[in-house]
Amino acid sequence: MAFDKKGFRTVDFMFNPSGLAGANLGVHKYVTNDDTAAVQTAGYFNALAKLLKVGDHIDMTLDLDGTPMRRNYIVSSNTGSVVGIAAQNVA
Repeated sequence: MAFDKKGFRTVDFMFNPSGLAGANLGVHKYVTNDDTAAVQTAGYFNALAKLLKVGDHIDMTLDLDGTPMRRNYIVSSNTGSVVGIAAQNVA
């Protein structure tokens, strides 16, 4: 499947110790029928490139139509058009 913005919400922000304007990191939630392999596909979150920052957290509930699971990811890269994420709990 593909990213569906209806399942995505920004729920909070974390203050960045640098104190620089615009440096705060976002805390996001995402729910989807997609499984782990799908959300880890390159470019899955590209539609959010203007919103996501490197270091943002995304707490996900995945595979709702199969065997639901929870996974946490961090935004590991963002070129302004291409977003990369990295799993934080891989067990």
